[in-house]
Amino acid sequence: MSLKSIRNVFIQVPLVLWTLIVVTPFVIIGSLGFRDNTGIFSNPFGIGGEFHPENFATAWVGPVGSVGLGQMLGNSLAAFVFALAVNLSLGSIAAFFVTRLPRRQRNVYLTIFVTGTVIPGVLILVPMFRIFNGLGLLSNAVAIGCLYGVLSLPTTVLILHGFFSGFPEELIEAARLDGLGEIAIFVRVVLPLSLGALTTVGLLLAVSVWSETQLAIALLQNAESQTAAVGILGFQGKFVSDLGPLFAGLSIIMIPVIVLYLAFNRTITKGIALGGVFR
Repeated sequence: MSLKSIRNVFIQVPLVLWTLIVVTPFVIIGSLGFRDNTGIFSNPFGIGGEFHPENFATAWVGPVGSVGLGQMLGNSLAAFVFALAVNLSLGSIAAFFVTRLPRRQRNVYLTIFVTGTVIPGVLILVPMFRIFNGLGLLSNAVAIGCLYGVLSLPTTVLILHGFFSGFPEELIEAARLDGLGEIAIFVRVVLPLSLGALTTVGLLLAVSVWSETQLAIALLQNAESQTAAVGILGFQGKFVSDLGPLFAGLSIIMIPVIVLYLAFNRTITKGIALGGVFR
């Protein structure tokens, strides 16, 4: 065996071990979703017990008189769609036009957004609850989706700013010579050539919205309006005597995020790398 082959083995072994460590919990949760209480308690890390695929149907519909994952996933999707619309429309405009500012003004502008990324979410729980309550927007998945979009603006602006800073100035100058204004240049030239960076921001937002529970617990008090990440917490009490549907529900919730990440992980990495340098 050559020295290069030995080096490749030493590099690959830690990667394989890390992959097993990460994948194993997902496999265990998925397998528990097909089992009954007897199998779960007698051999929680094994494959024993009876096979119960109906656990997934039970989790999807929900317990009698309650809300199932089908409606919860619909709420999560609604929250994400509105979060994406708010986040990309405002974030892309802010990130592009800040590149047109003088350096000193640009640094002040970006410092504000950097500060926004380090503010703990728990600090805005009470103010947001009072605002939503005063406006009658509690238990509204669309409203909390718009809030998610606004709260994610600092990250979006910082990523897209790095990308727009490296946008070819020749294309912008050519568009100006054709008589286009700044807004027309942004809409007709910059945005169509920035789909990769916009896709990266959208995927990061999807993961964030799908897994967020802190604000959702406080603002989505009605079971019919809860997102999947919050609704699954209620399954622990509703399925206290039947754990199979609980683990089945956890498995269903994991599927969309895993599929998105596997399909676009290179896009996410590349987009973050392109947007990670301030110029």
